[in-house]
Amino acid sequence: MSVLEYYIDLKRLPEYQQVKEILISKKEIAEILFCSSRNVHHVLNRWIQEGYVDWKSQRGRGKKSTLTFLLSLDDAALRHVNDLIQKEKVKEAMIFADHDQFSSTLKKGLVSTIQQAFGIQHSGNEEETNDTLHIPLQHNLSNMNPFFVTIASEAHILNEVFDTLVHFNTESKTLVPHLAQGWEANDDFSTWTFYLRKGIRFHNGNLLTSKDVLWTFESLVHEKVDIPNKWLVEGIEDISIVNKHSIRFHLKEGNHLFPHFLSAVYTSIIPDGSDISSNLLIGTGPFMLEEAMDEKIVLKAFDSYFQGRPFLDHIHIWKLPESDFNPLYFFIHDDSGAYDMKGSTFTIYDKGSNYLIFNMNKRGIHQNPFFKQAVSEMVDSKEMIQELGEPRWAPSTSFIPEMSSYKEVKHSIEKAGQLLDASNYRGETIHLAVLRFEDFMEDARWMQQKLRKIGIVVEIHPIELSDIYREDFMLSFDALYTGEGFEDNLELALLILLRNEYGIRRYLNPSQVKELDQGFEALKKQPDDQGFLDVFHTIEERLKEDGTIIFTVHSSDQNTFQSNLQGIHISGYGWPIFRELWIKQE
Repeated sequence: MSVLEYYIDLKRLPEYQQVKEILISKKEIAEILFCSSRNVHHVLNRWIQEGYVDWKSQRGRGKKSTLTFLLSLDDAALRHVNDLIQKEKVKEAMIFADHDQFSSTLKKGLVSTIQQAFGIQHSGNEEETNDTLHIPLQHNLSNMNPFFVTIASEAHILNEVFDTLVHFNTESKTLVPHLAQGWEANDDFSTWTFYLRKGIRFHNGNLLTSKDVLWTFESLVHEKVDIPNKWLVEGIEDISIVNKHSIRFHLKEGNHLFPHFLSAVYTSIIPDGSDISSNLLIGTGPFMLEEAMDEKIVLKAFDSYFQGRPFLDHIHIWKLPESDFNPLYFFIHDDSGAYDMKGSTFTIYDKGSNYLIFNMNKRGIHQNPFFKQAVSEMVDSKEMIQELGEPRWAPSTSFIPEMSSYKEVKHSIEKAGQLLDASNYRGETIHLAVLRFEDFMEDARWMQQKLRKIGIVVEIHPIELSDIYREDFMLSFDALYTGEGFEDNLELALLILLRNEYGIRRYLNPSQVKELDQGFEALKKQPDDQGFLDVFHTIEERLKEDGTIIFTVHSSDQNTFQSNLQGIHISGYGWPIFRELWIKQE
C-alpha cells in the first residue's frame, strides 16, 4: 500500500473528513491503519515529506500530538486515481472510486476523471502520432477464439482479428469476395470451389495458402470438443486442394447457402498446424491480438493487412466493475479533456429482441402450459415500455423487429388468474436467471412485481455474460431472461439462432429441438427471402404457443461520437467497426 493510500484511509474516516487538525498518537494511527509502530513512523515521515500533513509532537506519557491535514480528501483521492490510471490500473481506480465512505459528489468527480482515460488518446509528435482507442467493458472477455465465441462484443472484436473466405456487404445485402476473390458451385450446389487472393499474410508474416484453409476446416470437422456452431461444417463430406490458391468443398448434399456459412466469424481462417482450441490464435485481420488477459485486451494495427492498414494504432479494451459507464460513451471524449457533445449521434436499434425462455429440461411447475400462459398473460410489453421507458422502443412479438405486431395482443389479469388456477400452482419459487445489465434487471424486477399480483413467486439471480459458457450452471434455473442481437446477415443470424448450442435450443426439450431442426432444414431449402422469413415465423409461433418463449421488448441505444472521429459504421453487434475509424486532425 502506498503512503498516499494510507493517508486516504485515515482522512476518509467520517470524524476526520471535514476537520483540518486533530490530536492523535502514533499508536492510534497504527491501529487505524493496521500497521506496526515501526511502519507508522516511516509513513508519517513520508506524509511530511510529500506535504500531506504537518506534525507537532507532544512529549510526555499519554500526551497526544497535533496532526494538521494539508491535503483534502477530494484532492488526495483524485491524485490517487490519476496515479492508478498512469499505471494502467483502471479496474482498481473504479473500485476505489466507489468506496462507501466517499460522498456522491466525490464519487462522481472520480468517475469523471476515470472516464477521461477512455476514448481516443494521442501520443507522439507532429511527424508521427500514435492514436489509441481505450474502451471500457463491464463484463469479462472470456473467449478470444472465433470458433467457440457466442457473445456479441467478443464476436465484434474477433471480426477485427480474423477474416473469412467471403464477407457479407451490409449495403448491397449480398456476399462479396474477401480472403477468396471468387467462388463457384456445380449445378446442384454440392461442390464449391473457392479461389484465394494472392499475397495475404497472417499476423506472423506467413502467406495464406489453400493448406491453411484445409487445416482450418478439417480441424473444425474433426474437433472432438463441443463447438457451439459446428453445424456450419457438418455438411462437408470432403475437402481437396486444387492448387496453392484454390480449394474445393464436397458437401453431403446440395446447399445453396453454403457461402453464407463461410462468412460467419465461426469459420475464420487460421494457419496450418494451429491448435483450434487455443485462445491465442493468429489471424489475417486488420488488428493483431497483442495482449489477452482477463482484465485487458490489446489490439495492434496490422501493417500488412491486405485491404489496407487501419488508421488506429492500438485498441485497449478494459474489463471494469459495474458502474454507470455507458460502454460506448467513451467515443465522445478526446484527450484534450473536453467532451464533444456536438458530434455525430447514432441511434442504434437492436436487430433482435429481449425475451424470457423457460428451461424445458428441468422439472417444475414451469413445464405446465397453463402456468407458462399465465406468465405470458401478465407480461404486457406496452405497459413495460410505458412504465420503464428507454432504451425500450417497441413491444416485441418476434425475434425480428420488422415482424413484431402487437396490435392484436391483449392482456387480462383475470385470464391470467384462471390459467394459474388450471396449472395447480402451489406457490413454488421460480428461479429466474437475468443478465446483469441495468435494463435487463429493470425488466426482470418489473415482471417479478407483475407476477406477484397473481401470486407467482419469482427469485431473480443476476448472471454474467461469461456464465453462458457454463452449461450446467445455466440449466440449474427455471427460466432465463436475456436478449438476442443479430449480425448484419439476417438469414445467417437466424440459422445460428436455431443451431447455436449456447442459444435457445439449450433450454428446449428433445421434441422441441427436433421441431427446431426440422424448421432449420426447411429454411435451408427456401429459394428467396420471403419464403425464408415465412418458415422462420412458423418456427417462432410454435415456441410461443405454449409460452416457452415470451417476447418482451426491442431496445435501442443512442450514442454521440466526437466530431473529429470519422468513418463511423455500426456493425450488427451495435459497435463501430474499428478498422474503418479514422481521426480528422483539427
